[in-house]
Amino acid sequence: MTSNLSTRTAAFAALVLVSIGVAWIPAYRYFWFAYRTGDESYILLVPLICAGLIYRDRDKVLAGAQAGMSVAAGVCLAAGAIAIVIAYLTSGDLQLVAVAIGLGALWAGGFLALFGVKAGRAALFPLLMLLWMVPIPASILDPMEVALQRASAELVDLMFQVTNVPVFRQGMVFVLPSVSIEVAKECSGIRSTLSLLLLMMIVVREALQSTWRRLLVLALTLPVVVLKNGVRIVTLTLLAMYVDRSFLSGDLHHRGGIVFFLVGLAILLPIVGLLRRGEMSGSAGVSASAATSASTSGA
Repeated sequence: MTSNLSTRTAAFAALVLVSIGVAWIPAYRYFWFAYRTGDESYILLVPLICAGLIYRDRDKVLAGAQAGMSVAAGVCLAAGAIAIVIAYLTSGDLQLVAVAIGLGALWAGGFLALFGVKAGRAALFPLLMLLWMVPIPASILDPMEVALQRASAELVDLMFQVTNVPVFRQGMVFVLPSVSIEVAKECSGIRSTLSLLLLMMIVVREALQSTWRRLLVLALTLPVVVLKNGVRIVTLTLLAMYVDRSFLSGDLHHRGGIVFFLVGLAILLPIVGLLRRGEMSGSAGVSASAATSASTSGA
């Protein structure tokens, strides 16, 4: 049995490599786009995250695994092949989307064919996470950036008022006594928004059971991102005003995103902890009530 699973695992790894080889021209452009883009560089991590989730739960996923071509596997493989053909026939955003869908569908179909539908159900979450490989078209991404940019600017304005910092605002430009700043699109935090949302999907899936609690945390991700953006902009501005103007052009500005990303996590993780505690307390209460009812019935 172990030898059989090892053979199928090797076959799946070969399928992944062959699919990339077959789609190499659009796939190279796709991976290069993911590498050089500032907003969607998380794409490169998605296949590794999905593989890691499946490997961690391998005992559950592979229990009763049985190779066989199912309807679901056939549909995924056919859709993947069609998408790869489309990727070769197109260019630009459509090519990137098509090759991402094609590779993801081929990998999902290959997994279903080699390990069976039962294993596919057990690995449904990581397989669906492959959808994160699909780049967001500019027609959708740009309005998201603008919305986050405006929300961040409004919060910055409010924070300056609360801290009694004298400021004159004109649109996205803030004029202060010794410095002027602009909340540009690059300050929207779209990259950290997508990365944080991806991470929190995994966290809530692992930590919480109820759907509404999971959705609540994911919904809170956006305001938390706006809050962290505002804190970042105001912090850098105040440091430039009262410490050194180089803070507006230094490493904390250009490479300090991880620091404020951790600030977002520091806000969201305690919320997840509180919701998990409430969930566990509710489950304990239900169990206690059930045990009391059973005891009463027995008496």
